[in-house]
Amino acid sequence: MSQEELAFQCEIDRTYISKVERGVANPSLLILARVADVLKVNIEELVKT
Repeated sequence: MSQEELAFQCEIDRTYISKVERGVANPSLLILARVADVLKVNIEELVKT
């Protein structure tokens, strides 16, 4: 899935997805929940190192 498609489905800006992916921005719990929901994973799986 592209950043653009993920951002669209999460209803957030694509540049924000890029910043989170690069570690430049720290997403809120709400954003993490949206992304996890779209990707069909648990938040724990999403943030696992």
